[in-house]
Amino acid sequence: MLRPAIDILMTIILLLSMSYELIGPALEKFIEFDGYEYGGMIHEWLGMSLVILFFVHLWLNRWWLKGMFKGHYNLTRTILTSINILLIADVILLTFSGMIMSQIFLELTETDSLMSFARTSHICASYWGFVLMSFHAGLNWHIFSAMMFKKLKLRAKILPHVLALAIMIYGGFAFVKRQLWDYMSLNVAFVFFDFEEPFMYFMLDYIAIMILFGCIGHYMILGLRR
Repeated sequence: MLRPAIDILMTIILLLSMSYELIGPALEKFIEFDGYEYGGMIHEWLGMSLVILFFVHLWLNRWWLKGMFKGHYNLTRTILTSINILLIADVILLTFSGMIMSQIFLELTETDSLMSFARTSHICASYWGFVLMSFHAGLNWHIFSAMMFKKLKLRAKILPHVLALAIMIYGGFAFVKRQLWDYMSLNVAFVFFDFEEPFMYFMLDYIAIMILFGCIGHYMILGLRR
């Protein structure tokens, strides 16, 4: 049960991390503090927690690393391995760029060129990481869903697929509305956040985008294995 618990916790932290400074004002409703002042710091702690959990996840699945250079590579295995390698590289870039921008390390790295590079790479890697992690989860969703269906004694019906399709359509709309491709392709250097928008609207859009790429990965891997 450790692996599913870590995966669920990573998903929650990933979604909260994407809200950046919005998380601060949202928490003001429950905790008395200056959310606008501490929003960035909360984002840093969420990011550090996510990186730690990511490498714990990697360690729990170290059998994959040990067997990476063994056996035959078909199309399915090639795609899975490629996504995993891209994801590891992305998290490493996120970690180092985040450390450079961090308030903790700011005095050690306070140069305009380095900060500019770190900010640009961190924004790009953040959104690519979000998409890759969602896609990675979808590629491996059959493992989790099999466990869930077995424990709850459920059978796959048409309704979940119809619901998934509806969320995917909205997720595509939210992907465009939230300008994720602009950040992923470096067309926009700064991320815009509407602090007047209800926090839940923001989160629902990102949940839909996560489900979109998760479903793309899930249905793609099902199609390849048939």
